[in-house]
Amino acid sequence: MSGPSRLSAALPGALAGLIGFGTLLALSASGRIDLPAAAALAVAGGLSLWGAVRAGSAASALARSDAAQVEARDELDGLRARARDFAAVSPGWLWETGSDHRYLSLSGGLTALLRCDPRTVFGDSLFDLGTLVADEATWAEYRADIEAGRPFRDLEVSFEGVDGRDLVLRLNAVPVRGADGRFRGYRGCGVDATAETLALVEARFMQAVVHDAIDSVSEGFVLFSADGRLLICNEQYRRAYPTIADMLTPGRSFAEILRAAAERGGLEGADDIGAWVEQRLTRHLQHSAPVDGRLSDGRWYRISEHATGTGGVVKILMDITELKTREEELAQQTARLEQTVAALRESELRYRQLVELAPYGIVIWDRAAIRFANGAAAAILDMAAEALEGRPLAGFLEDGDALAAMLAGSADGEEQRLECDALRPDGERRRLEVAASQAVYAGGPAVLLVLNDITDRRRVEGELQRAQKMEAVGRMAGGIAHEFNNMLTAIGGFARLAERNPADPDRVLTCVQEIAKASERAAALTGQLLDFSHRRVTDEREVVAVAPLVRDLRVFLKPLLSAGIDVAILAEDEGAHVLVNPVTLNQALLNLALNGRDAMPHGGTLTISLTMEVPDDAFFARHRSLRPGRYVVIRVTDQGTGIPAEIRDRIWEPFFTTKEPGKGTGLGLWMVYGTAQQSGGAVELEDVAGEAGHGASFALYLPAVDTPAEPAGFDPLHVAEGEGAVILLVDDEDSVRRYLRLVLEEAGCTVVEASDGQEALTRYDEAGGLFDAVVSDVSMPRMNGLELARALETRNQLLPILFLTGYASRETAAGLTAQEGRQIVMKPVTPERLLAALRDLLAL
Repeated sequence: MSGPSRLSAALPGALAGLIGFGTLLALSASGRIDLPAAAALAVAGGLSLWGAVRAGSAASALARSDAAQVEARDELDGLRARARDFAAVSPGWLWETGSDHRYLSLSGGLTALLRCDPRTVFGDSLFDLGTLVADEATWAEYRADIEAGRPFRDLEVSFEGVDGRDLVLRLNAVPVRGADGRFRGYRGCGVDATAETLALVEARFMQAVVHDAIDSVSEGFVLFSADGRLLICNEQYRRAYPTIADMLTPGRSFAEILRAAAERGGLEGADDIGAWVEQRLTRHLQHSAPVDGRLSDGRWYRISEHATGTGGVVKILMDITELKTREEELAQQTARLEQTVAALRESELRYRQLVELAPYGIVIWDRAAIRFANGAAAAILDMAAEALEGRPLAGFLEDGDALAAMLAGSADGEEQRLECDALRPDGERRRLEVAASQAVYAGGPAVLLVLNDITDRRRVEGELQRAQKMEAVGRMAGGIAHEFNNMLTAIGGFARLAERNPADPDRVLTCVQEIAKASERAAALTGQLLDFSHRRVTDEREVVAVAPLVRDLRVFLKPLLSAGIDVAILAEDEGAHVLVNPVTLNQALLNLALNGRDAMPHGGTLTISLTMEVPDDAFFARHRSLRPGRYVVIRVTDQGTGIPAEIRDRIWEPFFTTKEPGKGTGLGLWMVYGTAQQSGGAVELEDVAGEAGHGASFALYLPAVDTPAEPAGFDPLHVAEGEGAVILLVDDEDSVRRYLRLVLEEAGCTVVEASDGQEALTRYDEAGGLFDAVVSDVSMPRMNGLELARALETRNQLLPILFLTGYASRETAAGLTAQEGRQIVMKPVTPERLLAALRDLLAL
């Protein structure tokens, strides 16, 4: 209360007292008041003055109370403002519970952090936090504190937030108690410890990774801090110091470790120990060059010390015991080597003389150039030995790049033998037999080549082989002529029988069927002749009926076998079909038969049998790449001298032969093996007793395939829906042309004929080029098939052309089909094969 307020409160009492005293004085002066009345007035005035004094004191006390209340209110407002400011800038949040531990308040910071209502995560009371604590034992301890009303710190809860983040929060709290000491609840705060926890996990992980990496290295490793205390030490380092391994723990000082090493190592005298420790400390801090020493584990180490960027020291121990051992051994070997150098020089001189005087060419080639050539090699290549050195090997060989690439494999240990042509500077060719093996030149891989000039030997062998081949051709010609006469007799005879009684359809059908069989046998024989002369133009595999193919071998073998050799062919399973190249299969069987012939110089029986088998498990164990199932097995068995056990594993090698020089190339069985592999089968040598006189049996296993379905008729050959193909047919043989025309017309084609290439061009121009395809013979007068194709190309580059030929080399076939939209088919051609080829062409 202010001063004027206090005065106004005391003024009435004071005035009443003064008036009383004034009246008393006035009455006393006039003598009109007696003593009792005067006393009463005096008492009344005094009481009035005393009441005025009391009122003033009360007013003063009330004023002081108001001032204190205003000051307390201002201080409370300040405290509230500070609390709000601290809560706003605090990284965490505040919370409060009642005595039942249910939340009374959760500050807005928690809502912002969780991005949802905090109670959906924290529940309604502190006891709901138990589901968010990872460790049950830890929560049990915190729950006991909460139930007892004790303060708690660093209660961590973890959970997945609404946005998918993993959150870790840490809570602290103190109990709130009333004036009577009773528990009223908790007040606490919380902080987001997610980043701290993740960083701690990452740090622990990296620490584990670093420790694991350090323990994984073969070298000993130790790290000291800038104040000389051990931080990290791996097991390799501890094993190098077994006497102080227990001291090599984090926190130990380098001086303590050194002193323990001195004491346990037997260093006597305190002064000596101190000086030794001081010396080692100095060297430890100087980081001198690596030193070699033998440590307490008895092994030699190269010891390196390096300063770190933070002032610490890294010490690395590299075990060089083996190196030291090798050095000692090397020193001993050096002494021995010095004793043998002179002997080696003498040996080198002797070997150089042997190499220079050798009758064979000897060349060292490092896959880049010739580095050495002896006199014989220089004579073979017709150049001075010095001129050969430094020149590439490929320049002296025909197809040199390919041969050099092949021979280069010998530098890696692969031994090779081959034949090739050498080219002399004057253009002369020399036939060489080359053996290649691994060598070393100037410390690097190289190839040692041994050259044998076999030009003269091959010339003599060639003349002998030509003479033998002419003899074989002469003998085979008689057999072929005999077989063709038999086929022509059947064809002509059945044709005359059908002609004599055309009204009998059954008789005519029988005659036609026999004529077709005879023509098919003739076609098969022609195909085998082409195979023999290597004139088959395709290497593609096809489904082959094996029984007829095996039976037809008799025709070929009859003129090639000796008089005392009988041929027994057992091939009755007409359902045996395989997917194979008929050319290579014919050649493989012919090679096996001729090998059997050569094994029986005094005669015997050569048996060729055909069976369908399911091989046993032992067979597939030997040939793991083959699929289980049915196999067509062709066995060629002779009664010759047999194959010795010591060479049984080598008979499949290329160029390996037991025949006399000039009588065998060593490639026959190798080709048979390749045919089996190409067809997905295998070949085995069976029933070999291991000594001469028991014969040999070779079994060729080929996967069996289903018998192809017989065609019911010719499907129409269309180029568009409802339109038959228009074909220009060119062949100089009238009967062949009529046959092909009938086949094409039966398939719905429109056919225009021509007897040669020039007539075909005329027919093409007359029709305005409206042809879908051309079917042409290759060998024709005036203009052959290739010349016709070139002329038609100027008119229509996209016109499909199907060539028919009975005889063509691979080179000719490649030239005919080099351009897209051209195919070649061998005569005789069946209607099905002709139409299938045309469909393939028209589909392009």
